[in-house]
Amino acid sequence: MTLQQPLNRPVGERAYELVADWTYEWKHDGIRRRITVPKGFVCDGASVPRLVWTLTGILPDGLIRAAALVHDWLYAHHGRPPSRSYQEFRRGRWVAMDAVWSRAEADRLFARIMRDAGLGKARRRIAYLGVRVFAGWA
Repeated sequence: MTLQQPLNRPVGERAYELVADWTYEWKHDGIRRRITVPKGFVCDGASVPRLVWTLTGILPDGLIRAAALVHDWLYAHHGRPPSRSYQEFRRGRWVAMDAVWSRAEADRLFARIMRDAGLGKARRRIAYLGVRVFAGWA
């Protein structure tokens, strides 16, 4: 099953607004987890330089869109997503967690979402290295 990409609408030259809540769910260390980005969040998609588009085919609003959305959400909140945005499945129910995400953890989640979206290994690696090297300046 392919990851469903979030629905965005352009609201500027390089800005997109999320038109409906978007949730990503995964399992890590045996625990089901999910993070929800709410409708109305505005991000710039993947901050991919045009030269990289040409060389790799990684487009700012292509298969990388979901990963960029969650990554921007975590960065916009300095690794502390708002209450109920991040949840873990515990004892048969979803529980809101007050998690603090390090930059490295946010970047690894970015890579995981790209994998689930179907982005190939080489392109994923390039995009991941790009956020590791350059996203800290954001």
